Amino acid sequence: MKLQKITNDKVKKDYLLIEGFLDMDSTYFIKEINKGIEEKNNNNFKTNIKGYMTSWKYFTNNKKFLKALLPLFDYLDTLPNIQPYQLGDSWGLKQGFSNFTQDHDHSPNYLAAVIYLNEHKQVLIFPEIKKTFKPKKNSFILFSSFLIHKTTRNLTDKDKYAISININHQH
Repeated sequence: MKLQKITNDKVKKDYLLIEGFLDMDSTYFIKEINKGIEEKNNNNFKTNIKGYMTSWKYFTNNKKFLKALLPLFDYLDTLPNIQPYQLGDSWGLKQGFSNFTQDHDHSPNYLAAVIYLNEHKQVLIFPEIKKTFKPKKNSFILFSSFLIHKTTRNLTDKDKYAISININHQH
């Protein structure tokens, strides 16, 4: 083998990022996450989330969750360049002391989102676009799935609760 040239660089790419608030019963969803992380099919410490996590589709058929999420989908439907989509996975997470989320993206999904259920100091970091987001109760961030994101370790004794979703291309 003879290498001629190696290029390791970044390419600019259009992305979508929407911030807002949803009308959520955060107390109900926190209780549901606490139930889900105790179930046998949980994903605790098995994924990029180095903390507690429900199964991947834990909230996907939860009507209370869907009712809260549908206004966001109604808004997406008004955007001119949105491709046909459908809800894929939706899971709950709890990050306690020393828990964190590794660098990752949600490819090959179309979009991804995180909905925070409580205020917390552990910020969500998007290194490529140099943005951070501090969790506020019922706030959400919806973003293009290829954006790499992470959190640093939770250095507080307060648990952070959130629901993450993947939105797939509709075929």
